[in-house]
Amino acid sequence: MIEELFTASRTPGGQVVSYPEGTPEMRVYRITIPVGAKIPLHIHPSPVVVVVEKGRLSNVRIIDGVEVSETLESGEGFLEGHPAEPHYVINRGKRPVVSLVTFASVEGMPNQVLVKP
Repeated sequence: MIEELFTASRTPGGQVVSYPEGTPEMRVYRITIPVGAKIPLHIHPSPVVVVVEKGRLSNVRIIDGVEVSETLESGEGFLEGHPAEPHYVINRGKRPVVSLVTFASVEGMPNQVLVKP
């Protein structure tokens, strides 16, 4: 059985992501975010797909200086990877959030770059 979990060509803010130059390297992580935990404001230098496996995740983007938030439930996902859309994620729920995160990166490139608010 094949089940498509997520597909997108634009970030939640409407930006088209671009693939970096270099030797391609795909990376896949399972990330668990405890209740109340936050991954600080950052950008991704390559396209990133996040699919929430368990829990409820808040994705907060900064678009034209304004915070735009969306809450994703289990089975939902989003695409990130544009320097004009820094974002952070936070678990505001009552149980840990588990997400599958896939980076379409290149060798030697960091997964994320922190941004000062």
